[in-house]
Amino acid sequence: MLKLAISEDSEKFRAEFRKWLALNPPPQTTDTSLSTFERVGKQWQKTLAQSNWLGTHWPKEYGGRGLSLVEEAIVQEELVRVSAPQVLGLFGITMVGPVLITHGSDEQKRRFLSSILSGDEVWCQGFSEPGAGSDLAAVKARAVPVEGGYSLTGQKIWTSFAHCADWCFVLCRTSDAPKKHEGLSYVLVPLTAPGVTVRPLKQISGDSEFNEVFFENVFVPRENLVGQEGQGWKIAISTLMFERVVLTFSRQLQSEVALRELISTYSSSMSSAERIELARCVVDACATRALAYQHLISYADKKTAPGPEGSLDKLLWSQSFQRLCSFATDLLGPLAALGENDSTIGPTVHRYLYSRGRTIAAGTSEIQCSIIAERILGLPRG
Repeated sequence: MLKLAISEDSEKFRAEFRKWLALNPPPQTTDTSLSTFERVGKQWQKTLAQSNWLGTHWPKEYGGRGLSLVEEAIVQEELVRVSAPQVLGLFGITMVGPVLITHGSDEQKRRFLSSILSGDEVWCQGFSEPGAGSDLAAVKARAVPVEGGYSLTGQKIWTSFAHCADWCFVLCRTSDAPKKHEGLSYVLVPLTAPGVTVRPLKQISGDSEFNEVFFENVFVPRENLVGQEGQGWKIAISTLMFERVVLTFSRQLQSEVALRELISTYSSSMSSAERIELARCVVDACATRALAYQHLISYADKKTAPGPEGSLDKLLWSQSFQRLCSFATDLLGPLAALGENDSTIGPTVHRYLYSRGRTIAAGTSEIQCSIIAERILGLPRG
């Protein structure tokens, strides 16, 4: 049984943030275009950063508040409560920032952390490749040593927001070690460097936030190597742990937004069977959120970094979110065929199409099940 016990100090933090939001209401827009999201999200991030509401679990010396991931989750909850736009630099705040704090050099921390929080520099994730998605250790992008650094050549795919990002954290191969995951390294690459080509990909939702990124003999200064050569797999796993815990928590709050809209629009006209399905969706969302909170509280109490439990959060949220979005589309009936161009039903259809990729992004459901089986349950391989 889950029994949540959010501390009194955390609730005081929530009250403080609520008061600030009341005095600094977020921008509101009905325009769901990607360009508007980028513009509004970047400006809203600057506003939050100026008052120290981002990266609250980061150490104070790096611009945070020295709090825990629980407070980070509270910030996300309260932003959803007031229908605030998502900040543009979420990948930097939730993934590369914590990784640099843990594994980066002092120079890397000085150079990058403040601009990550402020949104002055936006980051994207260069992990997946056409032949290395679920099997991340199979990446072929290669960084060859040259004078002063490396020459990077290869291709990345499904790179969210690369079209508007300034930097990419890239997992690449620096040696042909006997075990393929041992020959990987983790480098920071400016997307303005000569030899970088970014090509947006059209998604089923109509958006183009995904991209292909090509690197052709791109020079990467040696000081942009995070950790040591050959430590890329370890650092990549650390990145994914933060993604599946912190970033997934912010993603799963999308379920709350969808539930609010569904209840306000359809609850009065639902049949008995539809009300039962709605109840299941509510239970799923609440249970997933409670489990995620339990993990965050556990990390805070033990003062540990996120672990494999994040795979539970990611798996349960992505599947329950798909079920919720499918149910909302079913309620539209034949009207759903009007698609996203209709201003009334467009957001519901768009969310449904967007949800289809959630069981693939950040590791497929099958990969999450394998992690849960091996690293949490201790089951043998094969």
